[in-house]
Amino acid sequence: MFEQPTAVFLMNLVQDVNILRPLLFMAARSFQFRILILVSPKFADRDLFGTWRRELEVFRDQLDAEVITYESDFDAFRKLKGYGIIFAGSESSLPGHSTTHSIFQYAPPTFLKVTLQHGFECVGFRHSPAHDRAHGNSVSFGADIVCAWQPAELQPSLAISQRPKVHVTGPTAVLQQFQEPFDRSGDEPGIVCENLHSVRLNATGDLKNEFVDAFAEFCRLLARGRREVVLRPHPGGQYVLKNKVGLPPNAKINNAPMYRVDLRRFAYGISAPSSVLIDMLLAGIPTAVWRDQHGVVGTDNYAGLTSVSTPQEWFEFSRQAAADPRPFVEMQREFLAKQQMPIDPTDVFTRFEKIFRAATHLNVPAGGSLVPDKRFLLVANAHLPTVRVCLERPLAPLVHSGELMIELLTETQLHAQQGASGRDGARHWLESKLDRFAPDAIIFSRYSGPFGSEIVAWARRKRIPVVYQLDDDLLSVPRSLGDRKYAYHNAPERLESVRNLLTTADLVYASTQRLRDRLLEYGSELPVVAGPINCSGRVIRRPVNAAARTFGYMASTDHLPNLMMVLPAIAEILDRHPHVRFELFGSIPVPKALERFGDRVTKAPVVADYERFLGALADRNWDVGICPLTPTEFNLTKSNNKWVEYTSAGIATVASADMIYDDCCADGCGFLASTIEDWVRFLERLLTDDEGRVAMVQRAQEKLESVYGIEQHRRQILEIVALAEQRATERRAKIEEAA
Repeated sequence: MFEQPTAVFLMNLVQDVNILRPLLFMAARSFQFRILILVSPKFADRDLFGTWRRELEVFRDQLDAEVITYESDFDAFRKLKGYGIIFAGSESSLPGHSTTHSIFQYAPPTFLKVTLQHGFECVGFRHSPAHDRAHGNSVSFGADIVCAWQPAELQPSLAISQRPKVHVTGPTAVLQQFQEPFDRSGDEPGIVCENLHSVRLNATGDLKNEFVDAFAEFCRLLARGRREVVLRPHPGGQYVLKNKVGLPPNAKINNAPMYRVDLRRFAYGISAPSSVLIDMLLAGIPTAVWRDQHGVVGTDNYAGLTSVSTPQEWFEFSRQAAADPRPFVEMQREFLAKQQMPIDPTDVFTRFEKIFRAATHLNVPAGGSLVPDKRFLLVANAHLPTVRVCLERPLAPLVHSGELMIELLTETQLHAQQGASGRDGARHWLESKLDRFAPDAIIFSRYSGPFGSEIVAWARRKRIPVVYQLDDDLLSVPRSLGDRKYAYHNAPERLESVRNLLTTADLVYASTQRLRDRLLEYGSELPVVAGPINCSGRVIRRPVNAAARTFGYMASTDHLPNLMMVLPAIAEILDRHPHVRFELFGSIPVPKALERFGDRVTKAPVVADYERFLGALADRNWDVGICPLTPTEFNLTKSNNKWVEYTSAGIATVASADMIYDDCCADGCGFLASTIEDWVRFLERLLTDDEGRVAMVQRAQEKLESVYGIEQHRRQILEIVALAEQRATERRAKIEEAA
């Protein structure tokens, strides 16, 4: 065992060098770690001009570091001797990060594994809409610690299963800022940064050429005043250099590593959406975000900063910034303050210091273990609400305590692998992923995608239980949910996948007794059990004893038929009570019949992250929430999630009778309506009897905590997995006996 701890730095993307550099010096000079730099085989191909290889040679010479290019995951694993810490500047479950992700999964437990957020908009942390479309919202990390720039609540793309790993450090860039004073001459150029390789610029339209053309015209406008501008290619994309884009005479290229560029010496900065914007803000120069003229490029994450589109807007910004930078800089300070991002170098150093200190205590004796007690692999079509609500959220405390590790495998990932390497390549990738993660149980959640048979076969060989969790009858999705969903769920290959999992899983976990009964109609021998809890909750807002003002409905577009069923009752209540408002929350549209009520009928936007959604629901301050369900065969198997969520947010409930809400609304915990007259009567009662409404919510919240609590839900899931394991053992015994 090495007495001196080792700090290992994984270099895969060229931009990793910039992200990891401050920690290299910190590890060697502040904490006396031995330095090992592992360079992936793909790094050299990405380093077009040899810039970053030369930087690695500087690290080798200055820090007495060992720099090794490894040939394979196993080759890298063999270099991990002793104990210490492994840093990755880009690591996740996405195919583009598979090199570092695999090393983290192989790494011995004597190394603390740390992933760094490498950008302000970063996969797995905070996405733009283009990131969501390209990568989904199911990104996970192989790290033990995930170093974030901001608190988890400001990172809407951070999966619930990954949040316990988060340690807010701020960006490493603040540890390598220029400090020495300098004098301005008054004729400093501006700097323009391109991010044209970004997935956000692959949308419909000629966005890349629009940026290039705007830059060329901007240079022409500057040339009138004999002004120059510096163009900086993205270190990873190098778009203008790769594509040999012709530049005007007054544009100069700066392609040096960012830590060698003193941004303070520029009069202003302009960039397409990119983390370099944060570098500009930290340097204190006036900064503008480029956005295409049609608004295709998402810039919402930079709201509050100056934006420019046309060349004339570029020019006007440059003129104003050079004349008086103070208004821009003040606005930018306010933007940074709202981000809750640690940017003081001493503070950021201290936050990373805690990680280095923790790593020095990982010199465990032979036989010691730092691995969790259990590993669950969740398999889903995407990072759907069902995964978050029904599995990740109740299991999160076990993940946080280190007793459980969760990994999410999605159809999106499988399709990406199949597109890159064909079906055989995807199958090989899948087998390797399963072998590396070595789950103790596999839970398919509403899954209807490919490779289900292969995953079950792997589980059979490894003697691992398989659970198929369902909260809808996916074999009978009706057209009333919309043509898109109908076509999606009724595609022959999806129906076949569902049927296969129903018959091969060790246990089918249905959300309700009615769904269990329905599934048994497809085969009386199916191993189906029902859990009494599908959605659990905790009280986040107590009811307020004040005059009622608002009732509402939270739903997606496919719930429009349910809303239309009770529309006459909603309109009658609004006619009778002019002071009352009605609000929709989610993607469901406002029906034309309610437009006559003007601003008394409003719509709150979708909130994708579940925890933020619950907080936003509570912040709506609704007095009453409705749960209408049309009496269809499909709806009869629905779950009582809305009652749980309304109750958590301190909202009284009126729900459809004889559906799923009968039990939760019993004992005065909600009203059950069968007719339009019932809906009008119950809504009016709750909106006029404030004491009665508060009492109902209090009873409902007591039931929520005692019957539908998160702890009870967690126990239920673990019991389901244990039962699946028991059934798998019994099945194997029967097979062996028959043989």
